[in-house]
Amino acid sequence: MKKSITTLDLNLLLCLQLLMQERSVTKAAKRMNVTPSAVSKSLAKLRAWFDDPLFVNSPLGLSPTPLMVSMEQKSGGNGCK
Repeated sequence: MKKSITTLDLNLLLCLQLLMQERSVTKAAKRMNVTPSAVSKSLAKLRAWFDDPLFVNSPLGLSPTPLMVSMEQKSGGNGCK
């Protein structure tokens, strides 16, 4: 089955954007007014959708994978703040 962006929940994209900005599940959750568990579940859905880990844990927080870096560059990296 082919994936269509039209079937992707837009709230997941907001979560992805905030994770990229904050590099922290906890900080992204605070900005979204949800629990860190909810953000983790959203990240799991995004990982399955993109078939990529998207972020890996590092001592400084979440580090984006090459796919995430590429997506940020293609989007212009000007997410809403």
